[in-house]
Amino acid sequence: MKKTLIGAASALLLFAASCKEHGVPINLTEETATDTTYVGAVETPQAKRVMIEELSGVICVNCPQGAAKLEEMSTQNPGAMTVVTVHAGNLTDPIPGKSKQNLRTDDGENLIKQVWAEQGAKPCAAFDRLPIGNQTYKYFVAGYVDWPNKLQQAKTQHSTSPVKLSVTSAYNDAKDAYEVEATVSYTEPVTDQYALHLFLTEDGIIDAQELSATNIKDDYEFNHVFRKAITPVATGKPFLTDVATKEAGRVYVYRTSFKIDKTDEKQKFWEPKNMKVIFFVAKMAPDDIRIVQVQETKLIP
Repeated sequence: MKKTLIGAASALLLFAASCKEHGVPINLTEETATDTTYVGAVETPQAKRVMIEELSGVICVNCPQGAAKLEEMSTQNPGAMTVVTVHAGNLTDPIPGKSKQNLRTDDGENLIKQVWAEQGAKPCAAFDRLPIGNQTYKYFVAGYVDWPNKLQQAKTQHSTSPVKLSVTSAYNDAKDAYEVEATVSYTEPVTDQYALHLFLTEDGIIDAQELSATNIKDDYEFNHVFRKAITPVATGKPFLTDVATKEAGRVYVYRTSFKIDKTDEKQKFWEPKNMKVIFFVAKMAPDDIRIVQVQETKLIP
């Protein structure tokens, strides 16, 4: 953190002075970001939103039903859930002669290895990274039939959040870069340590999906596809670690910028107009990685 400032006016002065950033390809370091903190008026608490991380694959014949179930749940729970679909682990190989692009990511593989340390039978989904999985899984719920019940369980266990999140994204034409600002506002005192995470997802990807051993749909539409983590994928960006108790009214602001590298084998397929920035805050305890709040915005408003 650059500085800890008490008082909104001082914070705004520092914030204005620290906004000279340079966009870089998505391989961010601390040099590409700035942050600041201040104490202001206590804001009204924000409705809790549940983050659902789904594991999927293009050669997973049951995965389209899982995707359809998530769309149904989103319609039934407007504004109450954010979906990130991760193509990692088994059943994710591109279909030879059919797939135009590879939806697998190194970041997705590292989520499996470093965050969940498991992958359920696909399609499967984790809810706010709560240990409410089924069968032999700690986090993942295998079988989409049970997903609506698990969504309600997650909402019941944590119906409120002690932080209010907001996130904005804008394209800077002069820099050919995307500038993201993420704000965490504490609405009650908190002693837990949190980390901030920024993910990129994309909707409307048209590519091949296996529906059965003899049926491949060439123009299947993939949505919520996890493309890349802007912050370190497993640990995120720890913040306010030097503040034992984050009082109500404490505000933390993180700003960063990045470029999409069109020479990159995977990023060249990205369509910014169809992409979102997913912003979430998670606990950092070794035995508790719960997501305490999540919000999202379009990469290009």
